[in-house]
Amino acid sequence: MKLLKLNPILNEEQISNLKGTFFNKDLIKYHIKEDTKIVNENGDILAVYKKNAVPKEVVDKCRNAFRKSISVSNNRGQAAGPIPDYVKIGDKLDGLTVGKINGNRFYPLLSTGKLSKSPKARAVKSSIIGFSDRYPRIPYCRRTMFTQRNWKQYNQCLPYIKYVDAFFKQHAPARYKIQKKMAEQSAQDFIIKDTAFSTVTVNKNFRTAGHYDNGDLKEGFGNLGVISQGQYDGAITVIPKYGIGLDLGDGDLSIFDVHELHGNTETTTKSYYERISVVCYYREKMIYCGNAEYELKRAKTNTKKVANEFEIEKAKKIKESILDECVQ
Repeated sequence: MKLLKLNPILNEEQISNLKGTFFNKDLIKYHIKEDTKIVNENGDILAVYKKNAVPKEVVDKCRNAFRKSISVSNNRGQAAGPIPDYVKIGDKLDGLTVGKINGNRFYPLLSTGKLSKSPKARAVKSSIIGFSDRYPRIPYCRRTMFTQRNWKQYNQCLPYIKYVDAFFKQHAPARYKIQKKMAEQSAQDFIIKDTAFSTVTVNKNFRTAGHYDNGDLKEGFGNLGVISQGQYDGAITVIPKYGIGLDLGDGDLSIFDVHELHGNTETTTKSYYERISVVCYYREKMIYCGNAEYELKRAKTNTKKVANEFEIEKAKKIKESILDECVQ
């Protein structure tokens, strides 16, 4: 495996200016198409890329299940990209009437004439499988909608996810150890069995704009795989701070620091293609979850708190203990 040691090529102001924008190939200095480990100026892992990391028979067995999981979402925020300049107040966007535009989001106009309190992003093909943590609007841990309604198909995805887990363990063992221990200390009803992951985002033909993966464990890593068919160019995953372009195809895997700004280049094709990206991670607030019985009881209350003081303090101590053990 090739080794690259890189220094930043963009400063923080330049990186900030790229948030929420679509990336082009001009940002790529290092186009990664062969097995490569990339470290930063301090020797810390930035990314690992490997071709054909998942055997074809595993990819083919899981392909239809991942495909079935995909739905249309307007909740991808900054990653969905900017609202087009031609869209004005009162126009229809993805079937909704635009009442107010705020950066990469818009507030739909309700039938009552009032603005919705829930901002929307551009509609993209993206879904979540596995498990979701608490947040104010839904303050209980749970299976994602796809997992709840399609348990058989969810289980058909697991062989692929376990290959990703093994890849993570092999190529970033220090980060993996922290993330796996956090997963082990979490309620197992909300962890993907025998992995360091709680959650998987599945995208189809989705060109993401520059974004950070908020909510993932900061000391962990994002794990990206691609399942694709047909011929196309582009869809390169770019980390502009270091000029990295990860060019993933069918069966390829990469781990990288998703807390660095990243996004994709445009895809071009002259025929049908399908590019499904599979992103495996651990949601940091999963450590708050009780078991399924406890979370079901919580769902029946009117609480709006993501966690109570006891849960917050307990989670803090668990994480501190794990970091003390794993970080020398």
